[in-house]
Amino acid sequence: MLSWFSKKRDDAEVPAAPEPAAPAKAKASEDAQALWAPRLQAALGDDAALLLIAKDAPVLQIRLDAIEALVAEDALKQAERELRTQDSRVHRAAKRRHVAAVAQREARAAAQAVIDAAALVLKETPLPANRLVAIDRDWQAIDAAWVEPAQAARFTELREQLNTRLREQGEAEQRQRQEQQRLLAEALQAQAEADAAERERLAALAAAQPPSPPPAPEPLPPAAPKALSAEQKQQLDHLFTQAEAAVAEGQLAAVQQHLQAIDAAIDALHGAPLGDKRRARLHALQAERARLKGWQQWGGARALDSLVDEAEALAQATRAAADPEARAPKLRLKAHAEAIQSLRARWKEIDRTGAPSNQALWHRFDAALHIAHEPVAAQQAVLKAQREENLQARQALLDALDAVPVGETPDWKEPLRALTHFQLAWRQLGPLEHTVPSASRNALQERMRASLARIEEPLDAARRSAEAEREQLIARAEALAQSPARDAVPRVRELQAEWQQHARTLPLARAAEGALWARFKAATDAVFAQREAASSARDAELAANLAAREALITRLSEIDLDATPVADLQRALREAEHAWRTPLEVPRAAVASIDTRFRAAHEAVAQAVAHSAKKRWQAQCDALAAKLALCEESEATPGSDLAERWAAQPTLPVAWEKPLALRWSHAPAPAATAPCDDLLLRLEAAFNLPASAEQQAARRELKLRELKEALEGRAAQTQDPVAQRARWFVELLQHQGLSPVQRERLHALVAALREAPPGTLGGGAR
Repeated sequence: MLSWFSKKRDDAEVPAAPEPAAPAKAKASEDAQALWAPRLQAALGDDAALLLIAKDAPVLQIRLDAIEALVAEDALKQAERELRTQDSRVHRAAKRRHVAAVAQREARAAAQAVIDAAALVLKETPLPANRLVAIDRDWQAIDAAWVEPAQAARFTELREQLNTRLREQGEAEQRQRQEQQRLLAEALQAQAEADAAERERLAALAAAQPPSPPPAPEPLPPAAPKALSAEQKQQLDHLFTQAEAAVAEGQLAAVQQHLQAIDAAIDALHGAPLGDKRRARLHALQAERARLKGWQQWGGARALDSLVDEAEALAQATRAAADPEARAPKLRLKAHAEAIQSLRARWKEIDRTGAPSNQALWHRFDAALHIAHEPVAAQQAVLKAQREENLQARQALLDALDAVPVGETPDWKEPLRALTHFQLAWRQLGPLEHTVPSASRNALQERMRASLARIEEPLDAARRSAEAEREQLIARAEALAQSPARDAVPRVRELQAEWQQHARTLPLARAAEGALWARFKAATDAVFAQREAASSARDAELAANLAAREALITRLSEIDLDATPVADLQRALREAEHAWRTPLEVPRAAVASIDTRFRAAHEAVAQAVAHSAKKRWQAQCDALAAKLALCEESEATPGSDLAERWAAQPTLPVAWEKPLALRWSHAPAPAATAPCDDLLLRLEAAFNLPASAEQQAARRELKLRELKEALEGRAAQTQDPVAQRARWFVELLQHQGLSPVQRERLHALVAALREAPPGTLGGGAR
């Protein structure tokens, strides 16, 4: 692959970097690159083959390199045309290359034409200065980037030769002027010497003749003029110096002005003698002026020939541009018209300087410019028609604007709509000074001003009133911002609604509307900002409260229910309940969720506490049953060694431990207040234990007896049934020597107690 295929140029379009592709796609791209790169290298120099590659290659870089390798302008033009519907990057590259090729061809053709013109001028004698200026101007108009190095070197060589010729020509003319001045001075000097000799000869002849009788008296000649004063001499010398300097510089117009000034100064002397030297300087100046005038007329004739050639070249270019088969470059009408005007102005300037008139040249010049002016005239005719159409369109817009009614009604929607449409349509018609005939411009402007004033003057008055009303709305909004009230936001909403109503009724000018709206919005935004600040503070407070609730739930949820002692669990529950009862407001949307989560966490800890208490209670009941069994065994078999088993049992609550310890020690039991069976019946009824028919009857009889005792006033009154049952249970535990049935009933009662809530019948934590 040649290295120049992928190099980056300043004016080249670099394709965008591809996105990472899948391995299969990358492999396919590499394969295509490897396949087409040799084909591209083999096609170098063959534009047809390169064009096929640019159309068919699947790899973008290969196609771009093929476009860059195209050489012929026709091939680039065909590529630009045929690739228009394919990849836009390839088409842009082809278009760029084609435009560059056309520009290069035109620049090199123009450069060759300038070089040929310079070579022709080099053969002319003397060199025409105006042609040299035109050659320099034409070369500077060419883009040097597109000119071949050989062309640039050839033009530089020709320009140096022309400069040398021009310098030599100027030096020769200067030497010729100096020689003419010297010869003129010598001739004047010889003439003066001859005049002096003639005067001497006449004087000698007069002295040699005899005296003659006195002639008849004649009138006396006028008195001899006075000699020049020093000031007059200085003034004349200064004028001569200025005129000679203008002659040396070749400024014919300045020479003419200085000679006129010298003539005026000599006339003011009233015949005073100039002197031979000043008279010789004056004759030399007049002779040099005549010579320069002749040169000017000769140069003017040459310049007219050059102008005729340029005019005919313009005419030829005009005919070529009009011929579709000539494939000539399109005329740039603006530059073309300026060239025609420049040629006519230069003809007038040369004619003004006194060049000899030539009707044949003038007719050729004028005929060529008429031909060259034809496309300009056609364009001017089109422009004239367009300006007439533009004028009619503007008149129609003014007619429509004048038809809009403007009365005392406060509804300005229709006039404003018409005014806006008029201004937009008027601007779309373009600048007035370029789009309408100049003769109609002033009248159109006057009518436009009158039509606009008919609507804008009352509109401005209405807008001033509307601005005052908006100022009042702004003042009210600013007052709300300075002293916010509870109903500030609804009142601001009302002000905004009023503002919108005003804006719909009569919109102000954009600048005024924008400034007033900015002030009103700043005031209303201040009210909303205050509300937002208060809302933010409340939200922050609610968020803090919610965070506190969340922390409380988190503390409950993170308790290790298996490893934490019950006391700690109970304390945590108490603290959580106390904290939860503290009134804290949380976001309304979170109330239900936070309550549910707290209840769930609280219930989990409470269940853990209850489960632990239940286990401890059941352990106490089991210990009670064991100690009760040991007491019964000790009573049944006195003297048996049961002390170790008794000591191994855990300590019971005091209410239970005391009667059992007394019973274990075989100490006399305190007097019972009720028989054992009655106590069993009462407690079995309290626990709703299953009973036989006989026990059911006994329970009923016991209840009747208690009721009778209560009615007779013999029963003790108690305020706490729970405490009464606890005392019954303690008395029951103190009874010794129970029958097997009673013992069975007592153990059944203990089993029921085991399933009862902790603390029943005097039990509980130690």
